[in-house]
Amino acid sequence: MLGITLAGATVGVATRWADLAQRELAVVQSLVPICEATVVVVTLLSVWRHRRLALVAAVPALVSAGLLAAPFLPHTVPTGPGDVTVMTSNLEFGQADATQLVAAATARSVAVLVLVEVTPQGLSRLDDAGLRELLPYAAGSPEADASGTMVRSRYPLDLLSTGGGASGLQLEFRQPLVRVERPGAPFVIKAIHPLPPTGWPTSWRASLRLLADFRRARPTDEPLVLAGDFNASVDHPAYREVAEGMADVTRDAGAGWTRTWPQDVALPPFVQLDHVLVRGMSIVAAGTVHLDGTDHAAVWGTVR
Repeated sequence: MLGITLAGATVGVATRWADLAQRELAVVQSLVPICEATVVVVTLLSVWRHRRLALVAAVPALVSAGLLAAPFLPHTVPTGPGDVTVMTSNLEFGQADATQLVAAATARSVAVLVLVEVTPQGLSRLDDAGLRELLPYAAGSPEADASGTMVRSRYPLDLLSTGGGASGLQLEFRQPLVRVERPGAPFVIKAIHPLPPTGWPTSWRASLRLLADFRRARPTDEPLVLAGDFNASVDHPAYREVAEGMADVTRDAGAGWTRTWPQDVALPPFVQLDHVLVRGMSIVAAGTVHLDGTDHAAVWGTVR
């Protein structure tokens, strides 16, 4: 039984390097940390009674242990006067608790907030809860469905592109690109929301490939932020292609096994789909915030 479990878990870990636009594969890849933990535990259990099995499993166990440990190792800088906090939240069709979100943004002195799946009704509730006063500048637009994406900011915003749309190429929801006109330290931020792999695996992979191309095309000396619901985790090769050369704030902050989805359902959260990626910035701190009314936790990162 240990051998069968070990073999299955090892195959699960190996899928981490399979870059295919396939729904079932994407689901398995979202479970890779669980497979990694299983490989390590089974290998340790085998040491006492099944030493040959433990010997065979040594390499997969070491690889799995290294991958599990990586997000617990911080790469941060101390808090300083030049810090800025970015947060992203998938509102699940605008249903997230507006009061909780505004309170969380206020408590963390959020300067830029990326809203995904923002509806006109959801935006109205947020503004009534104080978002308009906290982050008065806006780019993007709410929509009646899941395609509404907005950037709210303490600083003026220059809309560079409205991004894609679910009614356009069928590759992504709205993904506006804006320049945040922060005095003395402007930066560019792109809101992220590709279609999910469970319904549109080919479009999902193509959208992430376009995001990787976008990242490669931006000037390397330009401070860049990608924030939103990527519908992908670090164990999806497509996400790692997008994130190449960038820092994922929760991983670099040493936040550990971060899980943002699903929330408030019978199934416990098991995968991080929501990310803040930065380039040309250092990580100060990062974390997640649980919000009622949405199946995604919000992610925030303080950077310099």
